[in-house]
Amino acid sequence: MRGWIRRTAELRGELAAIAGDDPCWWLLAGGVALVERWPERPGYMASDAEPGTDTFIGHRAPPPADPLRDAIDRARAARTALRDLDGALPEQPLAVTITRGARAILEPSALDTAAFAIGRHCVIAALDDPTLPAQLAAAARGTAPPPWRGPTPFVCVSIGDDPIETARHGHRRAWRDGRGPWLGLGRAGELATVSTCHLVVDGYGHATLTGRIHALLEATARGAWSAAHPAHHPHGSHLLAALPALAPVAGAIPLGVAWQDLAGPGVRALPLAYAVGRILHHASAQLDARPGARPGAQFSPTLQIPVAPGRLDDPERRRRRATAAIVSVRFAAGEPEPFERFEARARGVLQRETLGVGLCARLLAAARAAPAPLAWKRRGFSAARPRWLDRVSDVLGGRACVSRIRIDTPLPPSCAVSGPSRHASAGDPLGACVVTVVDDGDRAAITVCGSGLAGSSAGARSLLDAILALTAEPGMLRRAVT
Repeated sequence: MRGWIRRTAELRGELAAIAGDDPCWWLLAGGVALVERWPERPGYMASDAEPGTDTFIGHRAPPPADPLRDAIDRARAARTALRDLDGALPEQPLAVTITRGARAILEPSALDTAAFAIGRHCVIAALDDPTLPAQLAAAARGTAPPPWRGPTPFVCVSIGDDPIETARHGHRRAWRDGRGPWLGLGRAGELATVSTCHLVVDGYGHATLTGRIHALLEATARGAWSAAHPAHHPHGSHLLAALPALAPVAGAIPLGVAWQDLAGPGVRALPLAYAVGRILHHASAQLDARPGARPGAQFSPTLQIPVAPGRLDDPERRRRRATAAIVSVRFAAGEPEPFERFEARARGVLQRETLGVGLCARLLAAARAAPAPLAWKRRGFSAARPRWLDRVSDVLGGRACVSRIRIDTPLPPSCAVSGPSRHASAGDPLGACVVTVVDDGDRAAITVCGSGLAGSSAGARSLLDAILALTAEPGMLRRAVT
């Protein structure tokens, strides 16, 4: 009993430190303290392979001279990259496809079957089938492909142009009867994109995979890959007047997106979080009439910062599934606390999470141990959570996710889009946003995407400009958002 009381008080203190005092924190903390010591049940809970957990990373690339040949080369590059990286990312098997019934599960894949979306058709075939180029050319001319009765494709390559607002769902064009790939390759305007489902891979793995595919395609352009894997495309796109427009992805959730290159290495997560917290505190007072969103609120809306679990000297820590740290910016008489005070407190939060003793780590341990169906628990982590969880999700899910993905693989400056923790509605115009920096040590770019405040390209651009202004010149909040 004493141990339970102590753990309850610890958890309640963590919650009060980011969101102020609230009687419901005692109830939540008491339940978590009771369950967190029970044996954990298996299953990754942060995603059930729903569209809201789709992501994409894209970088500038010129349009291909021959889209059909390019599509096959991209699928082959993806297959090689998956084989190279499979097993290198803990708890993230890559040689798999997804089956979604009562809950999503992963099934092994030989990585031999690929899907190609052209217009309203989807050609599914063995990747090394010598008739594949002719099948793609026929589909591009409007001929429906024959039904596929073989293995589930491991990738879907979209041949054509996707709106950037929904490009993260490209792999879903090959889904049939609850089965499909978690990986998609496509284009969105100037960007060559790699879309994924979070159930399979985290941000670090996604960025590393994207870099590997990019490197293989550069080798293709130099002839090395095509020489090793010859492909004959007698019916290439040069024979086609124009490619048909891609069919929209069923169930797609559009997001506002804005991104830009950064000069040199990217901005670090804590200055970004401090800026975002200040902006959200101001914006919530303007857009959200609920208690706690008043101009005099003592805390900004909470923000998630993904962190790699493990000790800082552990070379494998960044490869693991990220865990979240939750922080907020404190205010007094409408003025934010100094950055140095926020930074010191936030670093303590991040350190506890990396060691597995922080608030989020303990909440996740309790969720894994709770005797409830995995599908039900996963739903509680998603943007489609029940409304009665709104107060808890407001704090634990946060109104923003601020992420810095530092990878070792060379990658051009990249746009990175992920689903926010919640979507705006008539009663909740603020919504949520995701701020992501992808940094390979030499080049970096920052992306803002989301719903509500960042729910359009103009809104995301305005938020990105405000963030960059604050990180460069603290104190510019009012001028940056008006």
